[in-house]
Amino acid sequence: MAAESWNILDLIAESGEETIQEMISYFSCDKVVDGKAKNLNPDIEHFLKENAIQFAKEKKSITYLVGDAEIGEVLGYFTLAHKAVVIPANGLSKTMLKRMSRYATLNSENNTFTVSGFLIAQFGKNYAVEGGSLITGKELMHLAQNELLELQHRAGGGLVYLDCEADARLINFYEQEGFRLFGERISQKDGKRYLQYMKFI
Repeated sequence: MAAESWNILDLIAESGEETIQEMISYFSCDKVVDGKAKNLNPDIEHFLKENAIQFAKEKKSITYLVGDAEIGEVLGYFTLAHKAVVIPANGLSKTMLKRMSRYATLNSENNTFTVSGFLIAQFGKNYAVEGGSLITGKELMHLAQNELLELQHRAGGGLVYLDCEADARLINFYEQEGFRLFGERISQKDGKRYLQYMKFI
């Protein structure tokens, strides 16, 4: 199987919004754990079904559906955006400080960089297809990074960042993918604590 990523706007232009909406309606983060269905990430599922198309049409963010043309199912997805983020200079290595200075100027008053970076806003597998076994998180990230490299080639930039819940499984995954913790934030929407990770591409 060779998984591919498809820009949701291209899919809508080709097949129509109703067709794509129906396609993503089968996406689920429900995974059977100890004989019971558990939703691993309701926010990931909700975003795809309720916001992905509208956000793409408004150019707030672009969602990429991931699948195999032969299977014809959505195996996962990721959403990319371009947004500014504040990175504290404290704790950055000399190498990272040097790289950061290529993209931003240090604010000496608060010792932070404000950087325009690529945000991986959403990232998840579809457990409704073979229990999510047809694609790994690593494969999904590889496809996301391929899209980011293409964006970098066309528009420049080099910083990628994301937020994740303080979950050991997620932390381990992102750190293995080369992301480095730089801060945390509290969501104004739900009060959840999110860890902030970054890497250079």
